[in-house]
Amino acid sequence: MSAKHLKTILKDYLRGTNFRDINNTITIQKTWEKTVGKPITKNTEILSFNKGTIIIKVSNPVWRNEISLQKKSLLDKLKKTEPSLNIKEIVLK
Repeated sequence: MSAKHLKTILKDYLRGTNFRDINNTITIQKTWEKTVGKPITKNTEILSFNKGTIIIKVSNPVWRNEISLQKKSLLDKLKKTEPSLNIKEIVLK
């Protein structure tokens, strides 16, 4: 996941803007790591999470194919693990 700079996070925090987005960003990253395991985590990066869609950058075509084959089961596991996030779709880039 493309992490925000600490400066940006603190600025948002001090302004009081959208704590839910910050919390969801942290939650989705931890949930992804716990659900998919270390090998997939090492070869992916969560680019964004918006309106129930997780956009994931994959390190190479081999991993992209592997994850696309598992996409449905991964989505089901993510939904079950963290139902409050309302995850609807995984998009691989």
